[in-house]
Amino acid sequence: MKYIFWLSLILLTQVYILYPLTLRLLSLFFKKPKNNHPTDVRQRVSSEQASENSGPDNVSIIISAHNEEEIIEQKILNTLALDYPKDKMEIWIGDDGSMDKTSEIVQKFSEVHLFRKEKNEGKAAMLNDLCKAAKGDFFLFSDANTMIEKNALKNLIPKFTDDGIGCVCGQLSLKDESGSALSKTESFYWKGESKLKMLESRFGAVMGSNGALYAIRAELYPVLPTHKTIMDDFYITAKILMKNYSCVFCENAIAFENTSVSKYGEFNRKVRIGRANFNFLFTFFPLLTPLRPMRAYMFLSHKLLRWLSPFLLLVLFASSIQLIEAHIFYAAFLSIEFLFAIAALFGVRVCNYFLSMNFALFLGFCKSFFKESGGAWKREERQK
Repeated sequence: MKYIFWLSLILLTQVYILYPLTLRLLSLFFKKPKNNHPTDVRQRVSSEQASENSGPDNVSIIISAHNEEEIIEQKILNTLALDYPKDKMEIWIGDDGSMDKTSEIVQKFSEVHLFRKEKNEGKAAMLNDLCKAAKGDFFLFSDANTMIEKNALKNLIPKFTDDGIGCVCGQLSLKDESGSALSKTESFYWKGESKLKMLESRFGAVMGSNGALYAIRAELYPVLPTHKTIMDDFYITAKILMKNYSCVFCENAIAFENTSVSKYGEFNRKVRIGRANFNFLFTFFPLLTPLRPMRAYMFLSHKLLRWLSPFLLLVLFASSIQLIEAHIFYAAFLSIEFLFAIAALFGVRVCNYFLSMNFALFLGFCKSFFKESGGAWKREERQK
């Protein structure tokens, strides 16, 4: 039982404390080499010359929308204002069976291509259709409720001058206008995630893009499964990493979103994310290959162990109870666990967010065993 206790404690410590520290330490000693993908050198040189002759690359901006009448016009205006040659940029918006005036608003803009479905089939199915129709050399994905900084595209696309880079992730900044405890904690969480992505980027293996803003090479787009809920941004990034391309972070490409309206909406969103990750858990196991030890270490620490944290917490709690009479240390540790739970119940921000996040993951795991009728989704409201 002692071995179980200490193993659980060490793994949880690895996820939330040791992993960021070890990344910082390793980044001091290992300089990431130029990451040219193993392609024919003559083909690469020819590609670079063609790029110089033609100027900026063609980019298709892909946006999937469902019942977004309140924000879609602002999103279109924001996208059209991006500092990038308009003849090198096309905008595709997919209306996934909206019941409001989303399509009517999109149709006002002649610069935008509209792909409309009468039935809500889910974001994954819509992305598949949009990417099939798009003609750009690169696909830039963004959510309908995300506003992008004017120079974001201009800063992000040049990262692809290295042939080995298949995906570039922008930085999400959450805007908090409510001042609520939930909003502050959510903003703090995303700042931490951005710092992790910056560290992972030094090794060319950012563990998951954010759907708010990221771009990929068009030829690397994997057709998304549509029979179950899926986290499209992580799935796409993982598939690109599996093809031995790099995924990097561009801190100068910034996207803005408002924080969640209510803690229940944010909790439901995390349950959906948890379910989606467990739905395709075994699909991601090739990232654990020992042939790429650093990438395997990052996937294990940042994703897999974090997804398993609810179970590690339960095992740690149960083993603490079993060992309460073995040594005063275990009795003291159990007391700390109870105090942490009580603090969460009484609304202590960090404690409440940590436990609710893990409880949402646990519910997502349970839901992954139930049959789904498809990948249709319901948007969670954020502040307006």
